[in-house]
Amino acid sequence: MSQAMKAETRPALSAARAIDILDFLASFPDRDFTLSQIMRATGINVASCHAVLHALMARGYVRRDPGQKSFTLGPVLAALGDAAMRAQPLLAHAQRAAQALALACDAPVLLTAAVGDEIVGLVAIADSQGRAPGLRCGERRGLVPPIGAPFLAWASREAIAEWLARSPHAGDPGFAATMTRAMELIRERGFQVTLRAPGRVRLALDIDEMARKPFRATLAGKVGSLAPVAAPAHIDPEADYDVVLIAAPIFDRDGNCAFSLCLGDFTAPITGAQVIASGERLLAACLQAMQADRS
Repeated sequence: MSQAMKAETRPALSAARAIDILDFLASFPDRDFTLSQIMRATGINVASCHAVLHALMARGYVRRDPGQKSFTLGPVLAALGDAAMRAQPLLAHAQRAAQALALACDAPVLLTAAVGDEIVGLVAIADSQGRAPGLRCGERRGLVPPIGAPFLAWASREAIAEWLARSPHAGDPGFAATMTRAMELIRERGFQVTLRAPGRVRLALDIDEMARKPFRATLAGKVGSLAPVAAPAHIDPEADYDVVLIAAPIFDRDGNCAFSLCLGDFTAPITGAQVIASGERLLAACLQAMQADRS
């Protein structure tokens, strides 16, 4: 490899730090943060953090409150968001599908994308009680099993094997069998049903805990602690299910899973009939987005 090519593959540290700051602020759009709080959350040293924030402020990507000496996202990002919707019509259709689904179902709705080895929240809509989904808009989470199954269910064997290898349970043969069967069920049904493992508290409590601690390290630890959750092999319409989420893929024109549209988590166990009805409604919303993109 030439020296020029090697230089191109080196990470740009200042760019990475700017992205970390923007990701952090985007994860908490209703709050502002001081320099020291941003430093603690991102792990960036004071000199670099101050320099990057100054550069972002100069271009309107970050706004500083002179009185509070705190920072929030800047107005220029609104223009970038609008441009992204125009550049990616499927994303715009998926957003509208998420909004329509939120009106039809009284449950939190989440639209995510897989970016590298992470999942990013793109649209997060609370239910009528104000309960938000388990991932905030702009928040990132490691693409670590069992998280991200809808993105991998139709992927190649190599991609699935790489994903499974990220799990702390990767050495357990039972884990691989459980996840393989879970993805088979996703392909059969067209949607994922994830049940809460016995003894697990509700996902919202985990998210509240994460919000009070440095976000990247805490997210990685929380994801790594998740035990494999088996999807039900058969959904009995009369039985009750403690559902964490129901998710379905949205495919682009090349047949790749571009987004995942999710419902949940749910306030209380729901019947199998409700699980099936919610899954079918979710599939219809995804299909509507894909058809709109192809028309």
